[in-house]
Parts: sequence; C-alpha cells; structure tokens
Amino acid sequence: MDVANSIADAAVSRGLAACVHIMPIQSVYRWAGRVCQAEEYVLNVKTVSNKRRAIEALVDELHPYELPAFIVLEIKDGKAEYLN
Repeated sequence: MDVANSIADAAVSRGLAACVHIMPIQSVYRWAGRVCQAEEYVLNVKTVSNKRRAIEALVDELHPYELPAFIVLEIKDGKAEYLN
C-alpha cells in the first residue's frame, strides 16, 4: 500500500494524472518458474495519452518489482464534460 500511495501521490502532485484509484486485489501468478500469490494493488491512473510515457517512467522509478504490470486502456466514449 505504501508503494501504491507513493505512485498515486507523485502522479497527481507532478501533474501527470488528474486522479488515481487504488484497489486492493489478491493475485495468483507465475514468476520465475513458480506459482506465487500476493496481495497487490491496482492503480487506475486517469490521465491523457501524451502523459503515458511519463507515467510509465514514474512507475518504473517508484515500483520495487523487476517488471511491474503496466497496461493502457483507451477510453472510447464517456460523458463529454467529464472526459474534458
């Protein structure tokens, strides 16, 4: 949770994101040839596409994992006033 809060705080305070949601999850995954389980946190970072590389660099800077998951989901539609 400390890492999630650090990334979220840095993203918003540096002007890279308008908002970050932090959601706890239980993950089961394969890493280094074995099955692992861990409590992790998904960060839903609300930002614009031209800040994507900066957000990825921030995650790489602050996250302790060798390879943190970083997936971009494009918004196709939504309430115009909110998206603006």
